[in-house]
Amino acid sequence: MSQVAPLKDGDPHEVTGTTEHRAQVAVTLCWLIAANKPFYPVYIWWLTGHGTALACLMLLSMPAFAALPLLARKNSLWARLGVPVLGIADTVLARLIFGSASGVELFLVPCALLAGLAIKPDEQRTRWSLMAAMALVALVAPMAYGKPLGDWTAAEQAALYSLNLYSVTGLSAFILWKFCEPVRA
Repeated sequence: MSQVAPLKDGDPHEVTGTTEHRAQVAVTLCWLIAANKPFYPVYIWWLTGHGTALACLMLLSMPAFAALPLLARKNSLWARLGVPVLGIADTVLARLIFGSASGVELFLVPCALLAGLAIKPDEQRTRWSLMAAMALVALVAPMAYGKPLGDWTAAEQAALYSLNLYSVTGLSAFILWKFCEPVRA
């Protein structure tokens, strides 16, 4: 597990040890997501038999997820805010590629969990901004995007929906598990 550099005394982003734990969970998620990204096109091919090239577009965010832990060494907000922001952007891109019937908007759930748990209580504006962005994506996406870039049958989208539902459930459970762990000094 990657370590976030300790914050200096008097750092405005350090209130208690809880901030460090929040950043550590976000960094762990960065690595988890970045490590799993290369397998997504394989899952798409396995479930549909095509669409691998389009699914490779989902790899565009992998360097950003991998960079967040390095940026978090300077300021924990990079990881705590960066993961939900990249998650929202990933969701928008996935919606363009796979369509709503694939269930990709379900990934807004772990984004909301992370925004609620990783953003500190004194950063309410940040939390509400993230929640507003997620609500906008959830409400506007079905009306704004139209037909997905990929040519997916109803059966293929149902298979993708199942994959995404399992992924969202696992990611959400992981987030809750990591935030429920006791904070070690």
